[in-house]
Amino acid sequence: MSTLRISVASLLLLGALGCGDDHTPVAPPPPGPGTPAVTAPQDAGAAAPLAMLRALKGEVLLDRGGKMVPAAEGPLTKRDVVETGPDGFAIIAFSDGRTVEVGPGARFDLDEDTVGVVLNVERGILLSRVPAAPKGQQGPAVQLRILTPYGLTRVGGGQEASEVRVSVGPTESRVEVKLGAIEFVSKDGKELEAAAGESVAVSAGKAELVPSSAKFLELATIQVTVRADTGRVEVRSKGSPQWKSVNKGGQKLAAGDGVRARGGTAFLSLEGSASTLALASGGELVMEGAGQQGLRDEARLDLRQGELALKLASERDSRVVMPGLTLESAGAADLNVRRTSDGFDVAARAGDVTLVQGETRKPLRAGEQARVSKAGEAKVQPVAQAPLTLDAATEDVQVYHQGLPELTLSWKGQGDALVEVASDPGFSKPLLRGTVHQPSLNVAAPDRGRLFWRVRKPDGTEVAKGSATFAPERAPKNLARITNEVPEGPQKTTIFYQDKPPGVIFTYASEPQAAKYRISVYRNGELGKPVAERTVAETRSPLEAGILREGSYVWSVTPLSRSGQPMRGGRMNKLELVYDNSVPVLVVNAPRNGQRAGKRVRTVGVAPVGTKLSINGRSVTLDAKHRFDTWAEPVGVPPVLLFKMQNEGTPDVYVVRTLKRGPEE
Repeated sequence: MSTLRISVASLLLLGALGCGDDHTPVAPPPPGPGTPAVTAPQDAGAAAPLAMLRALKGEVLLDRGGKMVPAAEGPLTKRDVVETGPDGFAIIAFSDGRTVEVGPGARFDLDEDTVGVVLNVERGILLSRVPAAPKGQQGPAVQLRILTPYGLTRVGGGQEASEVRVSVGPTESRVEVKLGAIEFVSKDGKELEAAAGESVAVSAGKAELVPSSAKFLELATIQVTVRADTGRVEVRSKGSPQWKSVNKGGQKLAAGDGVRARGGTAFLSLEGSASTLALASGGELVMEGAGQQGLRDEARLDLRQGELALKLASERDSRVVMPGLTLESAGAADLNVRRTSDGFDVAARAGDVTLVQGETRKPLRAGEQARVSKAGEAKVQPVAQAPLTLDAATEDVQVYHQGLPELTLSWKGQGDALVEVASDPGFSKPLLRGTVHQPSLNVAAPDRGRLFWRVRKPDGTEVAKGSATFAPERAPKNLARITNEVPEGPQKTTIFYQDKPPGVIFTYASEPQAAKYRISVYRNGELGKPVAERTVAETRSPLEAGILREGSYVWSVTPLSRSGQPMRGGRMNKLELVYDNSVPVLVVNAPRNGQRAGKRVRTVGVAPVGTKLSINGRSVTLDAKHRFDTWAEPVGVPPVLLFKMQNEGTPDVYVVRTLKRGPEE
């Protein structure tokens, strides 16, 4: 089948000229006298680009001048043809911020006339997104029309955001309006207008307006499988009172089966889709079933308690149906849904969705959260940034924590951006992918491992990229409270320590006939009263850590007879404890993780020489030996203290202490 190219004027004449079979493309009129013949497309270096090809995944081919080659990210010019394979995906980005997401099995070409850009779609699914223009901004917008063998769609390009999905099959097509409005002109000249939630369906040559109340077509049942990530995941069969653990290989769910996560995460996957549902520890749900048709997925469940993370596939239309709320997404979205006493809290990290409550539809855009109650309209507000905010343009940041739920990535610049987060530098193991509308994004913080991210504008221009390493806080061996042996003899023993004064063990030679030994320790020059004294039967006498502080000491060992009498005088030995402030890492002695937080919390520790330290963004003064002992105010929920260490030429280091809420004031 050849691709249809036609101007708006000639399209409106098709009804009078006759169309024949609905599936036969209409060829453009032959050139008249004085009209130059159509030439081959110019070289990409010479032709002005109409758009940029970005975010390629799977098989994506480019036909330029009749030569089909694997596509690469870069400019698209007039008459370029793009084709995606069964696993292909691409984004077409225009200069005004508009993007068109291309799904698998699609074929289209780009054209241009005096009105604007025409996207000639032969087959497949495309999703057009137009960001809302910032208030007061004036400037030209790309005039985009999507032309198919079934009709023409004019996509809004004004100040308001719009989102339109166009699917072209062998015998029918459908235009679904997620946001904004469109104008549709069928092959017979019939004009239809559709608003958010409405669709235009074309079948057997007839175009119909489908109202927002229309439901998805009947979907074929698909399998849902649950597996455990960490901790314990249990399943209860419908009608059974007994919960059973899920084995390592996972377990298939039947309609009505219950799932709960205890101390870990339960992952639910839909057959034939990249979408996943993750039930957090303490959560419970009932899986009512799942269905699929073409590139449409639907999961039906009842979230009884806890939190559910949704990662919806970029190449599919997804619906998650729960009692009292349905979530709809056209493409990639990353969401968190939490059950509340009277409804749900929904937060969109990336990607846009629609909240459906009965006949009410409300958009929820990336970076927004909604409180959805059983009575009343959903209340939408911006997502609050996490206490830990990382500059997305920094590499190799180190974060040591226990129980940090999430962090915020931020970057410079306004406008829409495509953000990708993965666990590997090649982004082959994606964790999050989607469009955001503000220069920040909240990301779940892993317990351990690495995160890699990149931020790009819709046209593919790189905004920022970076990475961070996460791990539980650990005490290096050279900072542990080690015990040092102090032998008897004429040589002075010097112990260098970091962090805290260590314990010591005094050792000495055995004395014939001695039953016990008395060890006395004095501060140098203060022999009137010992700071510590022990009587033991062995030739080793331990002294617990913390008894001896930094300074100079003398100590003696006196052998005692069975009656307790000294057998000889004690010889004085020298000991010195010296604080060494060359610690290689930040050490936080207080507060402890899990400590109850008040309005202020005492913080104690030591930082390496040459570094700068701040707590929750406030600079901390270090003493001559780089120790600190100060008070700080916890932030966030749960309350945390963020210790940030900076040293020129090295990555920033964060130590996060997560506390418990204090008693209510």
